[in-house]
Amino acid sequence: MVYLMLFLTPIVSIIFFVNCVAIAKKIKNGDEDTANNTGWGAVMFGYIIFMIILSGLLTQ
Repeated sequence: MVYLMLFLTPIVSIIFFVNCVAIAKKIKNGDEDTANNTGWGAVMFGYIIFMIILSGLLTQ
């Protein structure tokens, strides 16, 4: 589980940031559907928050 946090979480965080930029560009254009990006963003955000909470619990 610790290896998952160490290696996968930074990759998910980078993809999350790129996804947020893509959503912002789509919203700026105003004519594109953002449902797919929003769904994946919510999943990645939930994973990042879960890993932050889990790392706090494991270090106690």
